[in-house]
Amino acid sequence: MFLLKSIDLIALISLFVQTFVAWVFVAIFASIRRRERSTTAFDRFLISFTALACALTFVSVRFFRTHDRGPPSAYWADGNWPATVCYIGYLGCKAVFALFLLRGCNDLASAPASRWLRRLGWPLVAALALAPLFVPDVNSLLVLQAPLLAGCALIALRALVPLRTEGSGLRLVRISLGALAGTWGIHVVAVLLLPLVPAFRYLLAMNSMLDLAVQLALGTGLIIGVLQESQRRMSAAEAEREQLQRALDRDAKLRALGTLVSGVAHELNNPLTVILGYADLVGDPAQEATAGQIIREQAERCRGIVRNLSALAGQSVHPREDLAVEALFERVVRGISPALTSDGRHLRCTAPAGMRLRADRIGIEQVLTNLVVNALQASPRGGTVTLEATLDGSRVILSVTDEGPGIAESVRTRLFEPFFTTKAPGEGTGLGLSIAHAIVRAHRGTISVDTVPRGRGAHFRVMLPQLDDVEPPVAAGASPKGRRLLVIDDDPGVRAVVRRHAEQRGWVVAEAESAEAALDSATRLSSFDATLCDLRMPGIGGVGLHDRLVREDPVALQRTIFVTGDLTAPDLLAFARRCQRPLMQKPFDFSELFAAVDSSQEQARTS
Repeated sequence: MFLLKSIDLIALISLFVQTFVAWVFVAIFASIRRRERSTTAFDRFLISFTALACALTFVSVRFFRTHDRGPPSAYWADGNWPATVCYIGYLGCKAVFALFLLRGCNDLASAPASRWLRRLGWPLVAALALAPLFVPDVNSLLVLQAPLLAGCALIALRALVPLRTEGSGLRLVRISLGALAGTWGIHVVAVLLLPLVPAFRYLLAMNSMLDLAVQLALGTGLIIGVLQESQRRMSAAEAEREQLQRALDRDAKLRALGTLVSGVAHELNNPLTVILGYADLVGDPAQEATAGQIIREQAERCRGIVRNLSALAGQSVHPREDLAVEALFERVVRGISPALTSDGRHLRCTAPAGMRLRADRIGIEQVLTNLVVNALQASPRGGTVTLEATLDGSRVILSVTDEGPGIAESVRTRLFEPFFTTKAPGEGTGLGLSIAHAIVRAHRGTISVDTVPRGRGAHFRVMLPQLDDVEPPVAAGASPKGRRLLVIDDDPGVRAVVRRHAEQRGWVVAEAESAEAALDSATRLSSFDATLCDLRMPGIGGVGLHDRLVREDPVALQRTIFVTGDLTAPDLLAFARRCQRPLMQKPFDFSELFAAVDSSQEQARTS
């Protein structure tokens, strides 16, 4: 009898601990739910453990009252209404616990709830809750709830099978579900065999300890699983964010590329239209001379546009020449469309007589043309735009002033950004001022904008060095007639046009389609009077040829000039800084090209 009372006391304490632990898990789930983004599965687990805690509370109250001394203990015996009410709450909440545990596992496994669960779930809860009205014995009530608890645990375990590799939390949940089904199977066996084996009473008295162990494992597994699922969701969300960011960056690059292509097309289409139009007139003897001259001028314009677009990245070479500022202004004025001054707008130019500037003629013309066109467009009818040159020490200041509304401070800070424009869509590409800024920067100058002193209009200032390392003219060398020129280029069209120009100047031309072909030829490179070599070719290219000649044939290197159509690639820019020979850009002016060839030949002959 003493042993039985001791075991009953231990069972009661275990039940209280089990109840306390259930409410602790409810608090933990509620705390996590406030911090984490809730999911359907998580909400169902929270309801399930809340129902379990309520069920254990009901049964704890009943068993606590039966252990009191005095008449109240008999009042709480099985069959009386206080005990029946506690059993109703206990079994109803226990059924809710089992069903929501099953539905939470289904949601976790992304498996739809079975039809019987959707149709019979709440009727089963009601039937089990009403069972104490007809079956007041507690052991019989254990047998009644066992099939529901064990069945829900096994079905939930089956639903989680596809998630076998989803982490330690879910593995612990699966173990706990198996143990839940097993312990309730043990409870049923113990109740059924109790009349035959009275010792099973001790086993039934210890059922709270078994349930406590299963409950701890199940709750811990669910918490770990929830946290792991939260971490997985965060990782997936971060990966998705990075993917979306990459997509946004890609779209931004494509939009920028589209704007750049639009700007390039806008800049090039006009001169190309002129070139194609006059090319059709080349066969007409009456038009051929004029057509050829216009085609040349427009091709030079295209070349200047391409070089200035390259300058947008600060990666362009600008050939300098000595310019008269007055003549520079005259060319800018001639290039302005008459439509911009047809409604009373005036363009006034002032420059000191004899002022000179060493700069890239095409580049500076483009800068001034862009500023003047913008100023005329911003000025009202009858307004005046002033193009002026002044001298400030060793620097020339070229300024353009209009009488328009001026430029707001918020716009002024972004005015030279690529693709930024205040014009309506289709009216501007946002490249003009950014290209102008890049060209001026390449000349080691500055460009700025201010509001005019009287508060009306904008005032652009371009500051450039007046003279920058003026190179002395190269003395003409000996006549190249009969001398040998090697042209190395992988483009047969380029080799053909260089050959024609060279032969007109008296050169005997040999061709090679690669640096390897030139090195493998029977005649050594040093036997040629001059060599033109492209940089970008299959194989070692011009860069590899340069480095090999530095090591093996310095004489041939002294007679070599390198040409390229691309000085924007980082590797070619790095080579340009260390190249020991002249580097010409395509499309080149053939007079300048062969002047450099003559100079190189003369230097090699006299060295």
